[in-house]
Amino acid sequence: MQDIVNPAGCLRQIFPEGDIVAVTDDAPLGSEAAGHGLRYVSLDDVATLPAGSNVVLFLSHNLISKKIRILFKHHRVLVVPIASFDGTPEAARYTLRMTLLTDYLKAAETATYWIDGLRSPAKKVVFGPLAAPGESADVTRLVCSLGPSLTVDAWPHAEIGVGDWVSIGSCCELSITKQPSSNGDDIFSMEGTVYASGVLVARDPRSTEAGGVRIRRAHQLRTEMTDLGSITLSLKDNVLVSASAGGKDFTERLLDVTNPDHGLQALELGIGTNLALLPNVDWRHNSQLNEGAGVMHIGFGEGITGAHMDFIIPESDHHFLP
Repeated sequence: MQDIVNPAGCLRQIFPEGDIVAVTDDAPLGSEAAGHGLRYVSLDDVATLPAGSNVVLFLSHNLISKKIRILFKHHRVLVVPIASFDGTPEAARYTLRMTLLTDYLKAAETATYWIDGLRSPAKKVVFGPLAAPGESADVTRLVCSLGPSLTVDAWPHAEIGVGDWVSIGSCCELSITKQPSSNGDDIFSMEGTVYASGVLVARDPRSTEAGGVRIRRAHQLRTEMTDLGSITLSLKDNVLVSASAGGKDFTERLLDVTNPDHGLQALELGIGTNLALLPNVDWRHNSQLNEGAGVMHIGFGEGITGAHMDFIIPESDHHFLP
């Protein structure tokens, strides 16, 4: 894995001037950040920071809340919501390292490329070959039809200004989402087969008690699927019709942990913009930094009444079609 020679060199793309402070609710993680050249300040001591401070906020134990956001309203903040995925020490250290290795300028350039492509007259994006491969070919080919109500969540910039609260996810991916109650193809619809290398489980801060039970089961399912290697997903009319890995079928269990009421409809089309990170990625970790390292990912569930699960496709070409 690549060594971190000068972490400030990466984060300077976001914070060109002044000290860069690692604020976290986990003292061992703060000590590790300090070992990489950042200044560590506990979340409990945020009030000691002068206005306009450059902050990388690592939340290992707390989910994002209005109360926490208010603490940083006068600062420049890159927030890394570790606890929404996996707050264990190993996952937290991995996420810290990937945050420091991210090339934010390249990610912003890639985001701009995709935004321009999606604003063009394109009505479809094909991931994989233009022509459908034979049934026996293990090749990703996904046709994404784009609707008139499509909107993109991204931060296609590198520098963060005073008062900005920017999620690491917005820096490293384009997220196109729909609500579970959304009907029709007004935002997007996907059809085809993909081969995923990574799986993520995420919790929304608004998660319910019943959702929390499903999310715990989703973590167990994620570990089992990841251990089996490549995961094959087939979608038809934007619904997941089969999911398998290592010769085992996981479709019904995915339906259960993401909330059966949503019927395994795809709720997120994600475009990775942090592709330069890929050689350093370890798919065993349930880290948000893995999400943007693949060319694209598909999300099921909303993270509230059940798990939000992302399946990451690490490599694929793409084509914009009218």
